Amino acid sequence: MLISPIPSPHVLIIDDDCDVASVLEAALDAVGCTVTVETDANKAEETCRQVRPDLVLMDLMMPGRTGLELIGPLHALCPNAIICIMTGLGDPVAMQRSLEYGAWNVLSKPYSLSDLAELIDLSLRLSASLREEAGAGFAEDHIDLEFTGDHKPSAADLARLIAVAADSGVDPDIAYRRLPLLAAELLDNAHVHGTHGDKGLRYGARLQMAPDALELIVWDDGRGFDGPAKLRQVRFSAPKGKLSGLQLAAALADDLRFTPGKNEMTVIWRKELRTSGVAE
Repeated sequence: MLISPIPSPHVLIIDDDCDVASVLEAALDAVGCTVTVETDANKAEETCRQVRPDLVLMDLMMPGRTGLELIGPLHALCPNAIICIMTGLGDPVAMQRSLEYGAWNVLSKPYSLSDLAELIDLSLRLSASLREEAGAGFAEDHIDLEFTGDHKPSAADLARLIAVAADSGVDPDIAYRRLPLLAAELLDNAHVHGTHGDKGLRYGARLQMAPDALELIVWDDGRGFDGPAKLRQVRFSAPKGKLSGLQLAAALADDLRFTPGKNEMTVIWRKELRTSGVAE
């Protein structure tokens, strides 16, 4: 079953390889999803319009239209759907291009059932956070979130971060995609690996507007780690399975900083570098 007990999320698979699509459909069915398969890239938009999916898993290379070419149109049709690219290339350049075009994650083959379950769980929270943010009414230039280790980051938590970022006037691609995605991944990591679910330990996030940047600081009470070394490792490693929070941060942020001796990481988007990553 799914990590979060949300009934029957709808997943749209877009892949011209019928055998691959069939195997993926069976795997998604096993973790509790309703699945629609489209093997013709030229029909992807119409199918997306009909089924209104929560999550789109789309092959990178297809005849007719590539996955990159479809990200923008599918996002316009279903702005709350989480669109992920699947690829067997294992190419960091392809990964980077997919994220720059507006994909939320890249699923590199081979991937496991655990990768799929984690991606579905994350996608449902992200999609729900986008819906919950509408009309949230936060008018602040910063926000602090702090949790005990027995609290899992929720869609409502992410919606609060989105609302503050959106009210600050940053690029919508940062407020509605890059920020919630990185916040979700990094808070999940702090919850699982920093506190290990121990309610006696704490973790959290601070979102603040600096004079020339938007900063997301994620921290936990766990033991410190060598952030720069970990970052170098992921930057030079071939993608495999679902991208980690650190891989996504390296690709989607303008800068990353680590506090020595602590589990604290700052994600930075600089004002002068703000451009939309969603292809038209």
